[in-house]
Amino acid sequence: CPTERENRNMVDWSEILAKHGPQVWRTTYRVLRHHTDAYDCYQETFLAAWQLAQIRQITDWGPLLTCLATRKAIDGLRQRGRRITRTESLESVPEPVGNGGDPLLATRFEELIDHLRLGLAELPEKQAEVVWLRCVEELSHQEIAGQLEIPAGEVRVLLHRARVRLRQHFAPEFSDSVEEP
Repeated sequence: CPTERENRNMVDWSEILAKHGPQVWRTTYRVLRHHTDAYDCYQETFLAAWQLAQIRQITDWGPLLTCLATRKAIDGLRQRGRRITRTESLESVPEPVGNGGDPLLATRFEELIDHLRLGLAELPEKQAEVVWLRCVEELSHQEIAGQLEIPAGEVRVLLHRARVRLRQHFAPEFSDSVEEP
C-alpha cells in the first residue's frame, strides 16, 4: 500500500500540463504581455507546483496553478520595473489586430490594461494577486481564499484596499477626461 508521500509523487504531470497548461499560459501572458517573460513565469509556475506537490497533496490543480501563475507574473512585472528601461525596435512591436471594432476604443483599452499592470506592480503582493485573481481570472472570493489560505473576509478587505489604491493610481489619468458637474 503506497504511503502519502508516494501518492504525491505519482502525480501525472503530462495530464496536468495538458489540462491546465493553456490557462497558466493565458494568465502569465495577460499579466506580462511579453512572450519570453511569460514563458519564464509559465515554467516557474509549474516548478513551484511540483515543489508544493512534494510536501502536500493537491486536490484542485486549476485554482492553485492560476494563483501561482498570477503570483509569478506579478513578480515578473516588479522585476521588469526594476530593470533598466529598454526600447524596443519597431519590428518587435506587433501590428494591431482589427476585429471590426472601434480602433480608438481598442487602443484606449490597451492603454488602460498597461496602466493597470503598472498599478498592480505598485501594490503590495497579496493585494495585487487578489485583484488579478478576482477581476481578471474571475475566481470567487472563496476560491481565492482557499488558494491563498486566508479567510474570505480578508480577501474582501485586500480587494477593497487594492481598489482604493488603484483609484489613486488612476486618478491623474482620468482627471483630464472627467468633467466636473
